[in-house]
Amino acid sequence: MGAIARFSMQGPRQAALMAVLFAAIPLMYWVSAAVVALVILRQGLNQGFSILLAALLPGVIWYATQQDITVFVVVLGSAVMAAVLRVTASLPKAISISILAGFATIALLPELSPQWFGILQQGAEEYGKALESRMDLAVAKQFQPWILPMLLGGISAMLQLFAIAGLLLGRAWQAKLFNPGGFQQEFHRLRLPYWYVLFALAVFLFGASDPSWVSSMPVILMPLFIMGISLVHGVIAMGRLSSQWLMGFYISFLFFLPYMYALLILVALLDTLFNFRKRLNDTA
Repeated sequence: MGAIARFSMQGPRQAALMAVLFAAIPLMYWVSAAVVALVILRQGLNQGFSILLAALLPGVIWYATQQDITVFVVVLGSAVMAAVLRVTASLPKAISISILAGFATIALLPELSPQWFGILQQGAEEYGKALESRMDLAVAKQFQPWILPMLLGGISAMLQLFAIAGLLLGRAWQAKLFNPGGFQQEFHRLRLPYWYVLFALAVFLFGASDPSWVSSMPVILMPLFIMGISLVHGVIAMGRLSSQWLMGFYISFLFFLPYMYALLILVALLDTLFNFRKRLNDTA
């Protein structure tokens, strides 16, 4: 990965080549987003805008052939976050802005990608029929209006996660090339602002009572999930624990993903109130 960053920093042509190449490869668009983020963070918005336009060219082809808006959402999302990070020098603010990528997917997918939205509808219908055969019919009928928004929110949060990954990889490349160790310290201290946590709790309360809000919940919770991962990394680094702890942490995702997802979000919410890393540092 480091070779991609070094090659991209040799000039705008090299950066544009990397951005276009990885945007054209399925499931590698987040690397293209990272190249765009790196150029914006290192060379500014003007230079980054030209690389962004180049990275979006494969997205036009993907959309024309398959109605796929993934490249647009991920690359543009990472670019916006990188611009916020460059202007504010605040990783928490940049991560908070990632909800725009999720909300854009929720709003645009049904209109711009009816083929993919139809697949979600079909999946929701099949899941609803499966529920009717497994539980009381009245309960299944009450749950069915929630299924499609949940699926749409899950897809939107996944694209949001790819956009965040592009930003973090671009920031890690920048630190590795020009400020070794800077990204690690920045990521270990990642804490979302209080207003975001209050906003997330408000959306969660509305989403628990209204199906129209359900699709927003995974998008709102994704930055808290990233903050939970940051907290684990930070605590392990502060305790000078073995790297095997991190290995065990990520292996646990393979077996307990839903539980780990909920646990990390809960820990992130508690950290906003109690600031575990500061308390550990004071104790040390």
